[in-house]
Amino acid sequence: MIHFWAKTTQEKKPGISVYDHMVNVGCVAQSMAEASAEMLKRFYLPSSTIGALVALHDLGKISPGFQRKCQKWLEETGLLNIARNGCWDTAMESDHGKVSHAAIQNFLIEIGVNRTTAKFVSSVLGAHHGRLNRPNDRGYVPQGLMADSASQIDWDSARRATAQKIWDYFEAKDTTIEMDDSSPSLWWLAGLTSVADWIGSDERFFSPEIRTKPEDTSSIVRIALEFIGFQKTEFIQNLSFHDLFHDKDKPEERWNPNELQEKTLATVNAPGVYVIEAPMGVGKTEAALWAAYQLLKSGKATGIYFALPTQATSNRMHLRMREFNRRISRTPNTTRLIHGNSWLIDQTVVLSPVATSNGAASDDARTGRDWFASPKRSLIAPFGVGTIDQALLGVVAAKHFFVRHFGLAGKVVILDEIHSYDVYTGTLVDKLVTTLEALGCTVIILSATLTGKRRGKIVSCTEDSKKETDLLYPLITGRKEGRTLTPTPTTPPKPRTIKVNFLSEESAINEAIIAAQNGGVVLWICNTVSAAQKQYKRFRKFTKGDFPIGLLHSRFPFWQR
Repeated sequence: MIHFWAKTTQEKKPGISVYDHMVNVGCVAQSMAEASAEMLKRFYLPSSTIGALVALHDLGKISPGFQRKCQKWLEETGLLNIARNGCWDTAMESDHGKVSHAAIQNFLIEIGVNRTTAKFVSSVLGAHHGRLNRPNDRGYVPQGLMADSASQIDWDSARRATAQKIWDYFEAKDTTIEMDDSSPSLWWLAGLTSVADWIGSDERFFSPEIRTKPEDTSSIVRIALEFIGFQKTEFIQNLSFHDLFHDKDKPEERWNPNELQEKTLATVNAPGVYVIEAPMGVGKTEAALWAAYQLLKSGKATGIYFALPTQATSNRMHLRMREFNRRISRTPNTTRLIHGNSWLIDQTVVLSPVATSNGAASDDARTGRDWFASPKRSLIAPFGVGTIDQALLGVVAAKHFFVRHFGLAGKVVILDEIHSYDVYTGTLVDKLVTTLEALGCTVIILSATLTGKRRGKIVSCTEDSKKETDLLYPLITGRKEGRTLTPTPTTPPKPRTIKVNFLSEESAINEAIIAAQNGGVVLWICNTVSAAQKQYKRFRKFTKGDFPIGLLHSRFPFWQR
C-alpha cells in the first residue's frame, strides 16, 4: 500500500502518514470534547463520534494535488514523470481542504449520515484552515480534478478506505447525528477541529517523522493538553464575598455584598442572558464576578471572558481579573489580555521557539501557555479580558470565526458598558448574545441604564411593553432556558448632590493648584491634544514642582499611556 504523507521531515522527505496524523488530531479532539462534558450533553454528541469526525479533516491530503508537493515522495514512488506529464501542479486541486470537503461528504452519506448533516459537517471539517466552501446538496466538487488515471492510483478508493479505518479506530457507531448551518454544535465542531489540528501538528509532542505508537497516543495527548494549559481548572470552594474582593493591602477591612450583589447571585445561577442596570460605583463588576465564581465552582461554566469597549478599560480590568483568578483557582492559570495592542502590555505574550522532533530550539521558558499568544487562540484560554470586538469576530465573516465559538462556549461572558455602543455595534452585540446563549454561555450584561426597547431586544422582557417609568432602577432582568425572568429591582443608592461652579479659566487654575497643594487630586480635561499640552506647561510653570503633574493624550506612544 502506498504511503501517503501528511507531514515532511526537516530533510523534506515524506514524514508520518495521513492516517497517523488524523489519528493524532482525532485523539486530541476526543480528549478535549470529553473535558467539555456539558457541551457534549447539550449537543447530544458522543466523544467517539467527535474524535472520528475531526480526524477526517485531512482526508483530502490523499490526492495528487497535495502529494505532489513533496518531491522526494514522487521520486520514491516513481511518480515524478507522471506528475509532471499529468500537470499535477496545475490540473489537480492543490487545496486539500476542498478535497476533504468533497470526500468526507461522500463518505458520511455512504455510512448512513443524513444528507443535510453530511453537507454541512463536511464543509466545516474541510474549512479547518479558516475558509469555508459553500455546501452543496448534490455534493461538493472542487474545480480541479481529484483523480489521475495515469498513476494507476485509485485516489477515491484510498480516501474511502482510510476514512473507514479512521471510523473503526474511534469505534464511532452513531450515524444519527443531525446538524445544519443553524446548529451551534456545527460551529463548535468547526472550532474544535481547527484547535485540535493546531495541537496535533505541534512538533513538541507529535513528531512529523515518526508515527506515535497507539499505546502512547493517549498519554502524549494528555501531556500536550496539560502543557499547553487545557487541563481542568480546580476552583477553591466556599469563598466568601470578602475572600474574593477584599483589598489585600487592607485585610482588616471587611467586604460585604450589597443588595444588588446578593440579588445578582440569586438570579444568575445557570447559563442564560442577564442584564444588570445600576449607577456607576454600585458594584456591578463585583456582582458579575461573584456570580461567575459560583457558576465556575459548581461546574456550570468553564471560564470567563470579560469584554469592554476600549483597550484602556480592558487593561485596567485585566489587572483586577488576574488577582480574582489567583484567588479562586488552585490550578495556575494565565489571564489573557486580548486586544490589538495587548502584546505591548501582557508580559506573557512572548512567542517561544517551537521544539522540533530532534529537540532543537526547545526553549519552553514561558511554558505551554504561550500557545495562547496567537490572536486566533487567545479566546480559547480559560480566562481572558479584552475588547468586545474580539468576541464580535465570531459573528461576522472573519477567518476562523468558528474558533471563537469554540473558545467562548460554556463560559461566563461579561459585556460591560453595553450602553456605549452605536446602532451598528449594538446589532452585532444582539447577534453575539443569541449565539453565546446557544453555546451554553452565561452572558452577563452590565450597563448604567438601557432604554426599554434596547433591553427588550436583549432579553425579550415582557415588562418593557409598559412605560419605562414602570420599571424600577437599579434593575436585574434576564432570560434563562428560553424563559424571561421576572425583573428584580433593588433599592436605589442614596442621591448625591453635586455642586457645579462656573469660573473663569484663571480662577479655575488657582483653585486647582490650591487643591493639589492641600493633598487633593485634580483632573483637568481639555477638548484637544494641543490645549492639553499648553495647559500642562502652564501648570508646570506656575507650580515649579510643588506636586507631581501628569499628562495623558492620544498622541503618546501606546507603551507610555
